Amino acid sequence: MAHNSSMRRRLLLAQLLPIVILLPLLGLGLTKILESRVIYPALANELIDQGHLVARLSQDQPQIWNSSTAAQQLLDSTDFQRPTRIGLLRPDHSLLATSRPDDLALVGSVLPDLPADESLGDSWWTITTDKATHEKILEVLLPVKGNDGELLGLIRMYRRITDIQGELSNMLWIILAAVLMSILVIIFLNLFLTRSITHPLKEFSHKIAHTPLEGPTELLPESSNNELAELTHAYNQLQKRRMDLETMRQQMLANLIHEMGRPLGSLRTAVHALQTGANQDSTLSAELLTGMTERIDRMGRLLEDLALIYRKLEPYEIIYRSFDVREWLQSLIPLWGENARTQGLIFESELPEQAAPFTSDPERLAQVLSNLVSNALKFTPAGGKVNLRARLHENQLQIEVADTGMGISSEDQEHLFVPFYRVVQPSWKTPGLGLGLTISKSIIESLGGKITVASAPGQGSTFTLTLPNHSDLMQI
Repeated sequence: MAHNSSMRRRLLLAQLLPIVILLPLLGLGLTKILESRVIYPALANELIDQGHLVARLSQDQPQIWNSSTAAQQLLDSTDFQRPTRIGLLRPDHSLLATSRPDDLALVGSVLPDLPADESLGDSWWTITTDKATHEKILEVLLPVKGNDGELLGLIRMYRRITDIQGELSNMLWIILAAVLMSILVIIFLNLFLTRSITHPLKEFSHKIAHTPLEGPTELLPESSNNELAELTHAYNQLQKRRMDLETMRQQMLANLIHEMGRPLGSLRTAVHALQTGANQDSTLSAELLTGMTERIDRMGRLLEDLALIYRKLEPYEIIYRSFDVREWLQSLIPLWGENARTQGLIFESELPEQAAPFTSDPERLAQVLSNLVSNALKFTPAGGKVNLRARLHENQLQIEVADTGMGISSEDQEHLFVPFYRVVQPSWKTPGLGLGLTISKSIIESLGGKITVASAPGQGSTFTLTLPNHSDLMQI
């Protein structure tokens, strides 16, 4: 529960933090954009429209541009929307009249920082700052021309930005309210979506926690539309693998009991015979002791094999010596060839043409090679062929054991070197514990080499051993 809550919080924070930070910034940025791109131009257009009205009035009374009194009377008689200020200027930018009483003292003086007449066009507006009050002012200038195109004067409309701060504040509050509502909606949606993710995870965790460690289990339904599809598939694969391993373990135990039971039964029989008088017959006693020794040796080899399942050979267990590969294989081939002949198989070999000195542990290699050849003979039907090929190249020894037997599927190849895994099912159809290839791989890797397999159902199998030359590690 704590993990789910922590994950839910992290998901919420990961999604909400950027939004909570960015949305207010976006709102402020939007306010600035609206001010500069929408509100100020709209106010300027409004002032321009009022200026055009004054321009039309002045055209009916052209004498106002020559008389400050007439100009002031025109402004005083005109009702304009406050807080707009209006000033009438001569072409030389001197103030002729003003609607603002505070500016009456400036009548007759030239107003600074106004654009040149040729840059005015039909109208001109800008945002300036009053040097005295440091207030921002929206200022508009319109040229008034006579019928002959001569510049009669200028109409100056201006308005303090502080006069519209209330409107901007209202707009800002509206934007902030919209942002806040958006954040609340996003939080609600994120809570819903986060729960839609964490709830299946919680159910999934509950099912995993109550999965039995032994025996069959109920696999979870898989759906391609589920966001947990891959996780569910992985869980089901693990459960299948666990059940396969449990089956293999049960088979291993049964096979181990069988493999140990036979020599123990023989030993029990021999001991009973010796206890009941067989020891009086020296010939029979010697035969029984020889058989008992053979059974004990077999159980000893079985225990050694079991010891190599999950580990490699220790250095002291490896005896390196130099030997001739051709001569070494020629000493082993006759027994394999005879076993093949008795099973109705053809055994062929391809050996190096000349003496091929190599340094490794020949006894361990013989153990691995005997296992591979025995498997090839075991799984090749009568009339088939087993081929052994050995070659030395680039200071490496490569030995291949190829057969024309039943072959191995790609799925079985993935588990081929797993302890107790049996390709042939049921396992009782073939003797052994299913440890041969596992032990062979452990020995070859302990000698610094590798073992690979290439096979396909119905096309036989080829096992390849690749070993380095350990001439520098030779023990005398």
